[in-house]
Amino acid sequence: MKKTTLKFFTIFQYQQEEKYLSSMHEKGWKLISVTFPGFYHFENCEPAQAAYRLDYNQEGIQNKAEYIKFFSDCGWDYLGDMAGYSYFRKEGGDRGEEIFSDDSSRLDMMRRVFKGRIIPLVILFLCCILPNFFMNTYGYGAGGILQDILSMTFMTVAALYLVIFSVTSYQFYQYEKKVMPENPGIKMKYYGITVLILLVIICMGATVYFSKRSVYSVTERADGFMIEAEQLNESVVMEYDFKKGDRIAFRSDDYDGAELYIRIGEENKDPVFYGNSYDKMGDFTIEIEEDGRYQIECRGRRVKGIIEFSIEGKKSE
Repeated sequence: MKKTTLKFFTIFQYQQEEKYLSSMHEKGWKLISVTFPGFYHFENCEPAQAAYRLDYNQEGIQNKAEYIKFFSDCGWDYLGDMAGYSYFRKEGGDRGEEIFSDDSSRLDMMRRVFKGRIIPLVILFLCCILPNFFMNTYGYGAGGILQDILSMTFMTVAALYLVIFSVTSYQFYQYEKKVMPENPGIKMKYYGITVLILLVIICMGATVYFSKRSVYSVTERADGFMIEAEQLNESVVMEYDFKKGDRIAFRSDDYDGAELYIRIGEENKDPVFYGNSYDKMGDFTIEIEEDGRYQIECRGRRVKGIIEFSIEGKKSE
């Protein structure tokens, strides 16, 4: 008779995992194998005491025959590997029986875990996730709604990684402090890690803030209006009463890399003009064909420079 359970343990909860497996054996379920992401496969057995231990040793796995023989000579049965950990069992063994001779050996294992599991995540975070977050949030990505989706996606993933780094750092600090309580440099090391994490959070928050803010001014003139934008991330709407034959001329600086949308028309009606930077909209002039009150809307995303609308003909505000 067999059964499978799903359990999750962090990389620093290996002792809780060992206790869980020993308790299952005492209930009559011995471990057969472990598969990703956390499926534990058991086989029915006679309830008995058994010691389960985990080891993380990439060099040992690369030389598996010698590695397994070393533990076998000490009475430990090799059960398999999952996510870098090797699983061992000693039937009849005491729960307190260890495969490590002292606390330093345990700390060495945790350092191997850190190098094998955390450092690759840090490299991925610094070389891929964080740069993509900054690029897509500050306007150097695909553009439009896709860029917003990518920015939010990378921000969510980055936040998840920061939580993992924070929790892992705290757990490693607790473990290292327990093993080496007299080492005065432990606190300073983890204070430094905490400061780095906080700096990344501050930089991410500042990037979101500065990429979304709008700094601009609108100057109304007798023949139209002008927008001077340090950064335009919202809509500017001006309304005029136009007569048939009036003309509206649009001119702007180069807004390459930004998104600019222009809509001219009466409210709740189809526009008489609509253009955007994706269509390589350049300077233009349109002529009004019907009297009415028209809105001129400029909607920007990271737009910088000058936008001018000159109106020729009779009009009244």
